[in-house]
Amino acid sequence: MKKKIALLCWLLSFFSENFLFAQQAEEQTDLLIVGGTESGWAAAIQAARLGVESITLVLDGDWLGGQYTEQALACVDENKGPGKVGWGVDWHPMKRSFHRSGLFKELMDRIEAFNTQKYGSPMPGRPFHGPSTFRPAEAEAIFRELLQPYIQSGQIRLITRHYPVKADIDRRGTHPRLTGLWFAPVGTETPHLHVRASLTIDASDWGEAIQVAGAAFEIGADPQSRYGEPSAPLTLKDYPPNEMNPITWAMIVEESDGDTPIPKPERYDDRCFVRTSKLSFAEMKHLEWDRPLKKMGSIPHWPPAGQASPRQLSVFTVRRIVDGYTSKDHKTSILLNYMLGQDYPLERLPHHVSEALEATEPGASMKNIVLMNRRQREIIFDDAKRHSLCLLYHLQNFVHDRADDQTNSFRHFHLSKEFGTPDHLPPKPYIRESLRLKAMYMMREQDGRNMDGPTKKFARERFSRVMYPDGLFAWQFHFDFHRTGRTYLKSEGNRGPWIDYEKPGRNTSLVSDRSLFPLRSLVPVEMDGLLGAQKNVGYSSIVSAAIRLHDQCITIGQAAGATAAVSLKEQVQPREIPFNRQQLEQVRHALCGESETGLAVLIWPFRDLAPAHPAFVAVNRLAARGALPLKVREVDFRPDQPATPEWRTATLELTMKALQDPDLVLSLPDNLSRGEFCQKLWSAIQGVPIRPYQRLTPDDADGDGIADADDPSLFTPGEPLQWMPEKLTADQDGQPEKNISNRARKFNFAGSKTPAISGFEADHGLPFKESRGFGWQQDLSRNVRERKQVPEAYRDTFIFTRSHATWECVLPRGSYRVTVCVGDAGHEQVGQWVTVEGNTLIEDQATVSGAFHEQSTTVDVSDGRLTIEIGKTGSTTNTCLNWIVLEPAP
Repeated sequence: MKKKIALLCWLLSFFSENFLFAQQAEEQTDLLIVGGTESGWAAAIQAARLGVESITLVLDGDWLGGQYTEQALACVDENKGPGKVGWGVDWHPMKRSFHRSGLFKELMDRIEAFNTQKYGSPMPGRPFHGPSTFRPAEAEAIFRELLQPYIQSGQIRLITRHYPVKADIDRRGTHPRLTGLWFAPVGTETPHLHVRASLTIDASDWGEAIQVAGAAFEIGADPQSRYGEPSAPLTLKDYPPNEMNPITWAMIVEESDGDTPIPKPERYDDRCFVRTSKLSFAEMKHLEWDRPLKKMGSIPHWPPAGQASPRQLSVFTVRRIVDGYTSKDHKTSILLNYMLGQDYPLERLPHHVSEALEATEPGASMKNIVLMNRRQREIIFDDAKRHSLCLLYHLQNFVHDRADDQTNSFRHFHLSKEFGTPDHLPPKPYIRESLRLKAMYMMREQDGRNMDGPTKKFARERFSRVMYPDGLFAWQFHFDFHRTGRTYLKSEGNRGPWIDYEKPGRNTSLVSDRSLFPLRSLVPVEMDGLLGAQKNVGYSSIVSAAIRLHDQCITIGQAAGATAAVSLKEQVQPREIPFNRQQLEQVRHALCGESETGLAVLIWPFRDLAPAHPAFVAVNRLAARGALPLKVREVDFRPDQPATPEWRTATLELTMKALQDPDLVLSLPDNLSRGEFCQKLWSAIQGVPIRPYQRLTPDDADGDGIADADDPSLFTPGEPLQWMPEKLTADQDGQPEKNISNRARKFNFAGSKTPAISGFEADHGLPFKESRGFGWQQDLSRNVRERKQVPEAYRDTFIFTRSHATWECVLPRGSYRVTVCVGDAGHEQVGQWVTVEGNTLIEDQATVSGAFHEQSTTVDVSDGRLTIEIGKTGSTTNTCLNWIVLEPAP
């Protein structure tokens, strides 16, 4: 009887649902957005705020917020750069590149206000990776709260649990045009909902609208021949079609009242977790794998009793989202999502996964996950879930049993039930890479990669080499690949345990400069009626690894929503906007204009400009127009400093170049700050017609022989870009001059174990001794370092002080040219001071990793001793002295 009742209920539900869709099968909308990710959510709000009357947002789940919520990335990662000055956590290796802005700031302000009320702190997790954390379900409620007014007004219609299966394409024009999509309920393949739209934005996880529409896209690694990127592989021989940034099934665990170990997962093997903790590594580092491993490494498991609360590097604290020791609810919650054992590479799949995939379709085990159907992806997903649960089991058992202090053991934690799923895991994995829309312009590594040296260790603050003329927002990060390769034990093959490993060129060693995102990278190269968003945009695989963060995806969505709104208002296709200066300015105004409905977006990547500053909009808009005189390393705008006459003149000259009226007279008051000057200038010119772009040929706007599809600077003739690091200047290379006279004395500062260097006298930090003729006022022999980063010991070694130290050398009376070199081959150093004979030679000097600062002066020695002082009393930074050259002055 119960079975009959259940069957009857199911039939009633089925026919009710199908009757509903029969009534609502056809829908017409101005803007269709596919995907409830943070990018899709942002696009919907942006378009609604700009007055788009009818917006339909269709998602394949129930949760809004993408990686924040249904993917459980509850520890915010945002734009960061190499500088030590910025708005970020001091324990993180990189700082926030610039102030938060736009919808990202609006969202984070609400999340942090909620955290303050519930947990007593805006950033309750105190994570090492930090700064901001949240519970996914609580963040989802805030995403929904921000969208809800537009749903209630009828401007946005939200449809859940549907995905696109078919597209309507109008092929009558120059370019095929997407005019509508058919959607099926999740779990079926039969379309029940047909949405016709003037414009569609694809903000889905896997670019599903792009795929069913037949728009061009790319997946997997790019060979070097495709975009000329220096880090791209020469061939794809070792990069199969399914190789890409791995997925990770994140987990949220929360503190229990007692022990709550999970059951042992199927196919569990401790040997899959060699790097999960230092305890794991100590026992299993001897294992032999079938691929070469460059970096193994591991981190501590959990802090001992009484030491868990402070920020520190451990599995427990790296992405802790609520610190129970300091929060009002006294319960610790932790995000488990990190690259030491939990990531799930998408190549060389385990035998049981390959077998299951091949059963669905021959060759399916070698398909890129983007191209898989939903049933095939579920096979991958199930194994990624199992692998994450195995990691938790490993922490709760293998690591627990070997830990000296078990106070903070993961055995005392259980999986959060906030997701409402049967397995208590988030609905989706963390997706780092999707398809890459073949766009009007594909962003390349050489456009924005830092040029200060071969790796990010050398990077200094600077704007990128290319600042796109159609740039819509600022971004900066390192090219962040998690380990994309999978290696198995030599003795067992793909039926045994595996770990991930770093493949050549797929690493975290490179960093971008302060960059822009071009409008062209949202627009398909061939198809009209469609824009990309989320991670389905126009960039290479390498660049995709740097533009995939929480704030970036929101701002990509905002940019797509603004572009769509202007396109609909002006009744033009998005591809026309980059070539129409007036329409491009409308998009920028939508993102960064005076508005009462939201915060403006940072367009130009100044470090010191916050949205609350009165000049924020004016400075951003003028910079985007090319109206401000900028130098590559002037990353601070300094809005409150005086506007000098020279700067004012240069700004006015650049401003006039963009205006259509050459006889316009601008009269601005004197004695203004730079910010005030920009405000008054912007107020005077923002309504003045702009000089239109001159498009010389349909495919090469500036006529420089570089097709528009390959030209990052559409209206500035130039040569094809090639990346090469800028060479260190003579006073930065740490090399003494070659033409030093044979009467000069050279001193190298190094440890006693450093071999002697020909031509140098060695100073090991010992106190001054008459018989030696040189030395320190105190014993600094423990303050010597050797980095093993560069071949020459005189550059690689140094002596340092964090306070103040004095060195003396016996010399005959006379004049001497003294050259001093400070710096560190392995680390950035700031605040370095050197005085010679009481005169300041080096003052508060910063050097980047691998670069140095050499300075010379001529002094008179009248007492028979040359005196050099390094450091500054009361300092909190190091002064690192590499070498000194003393040469009689001519």
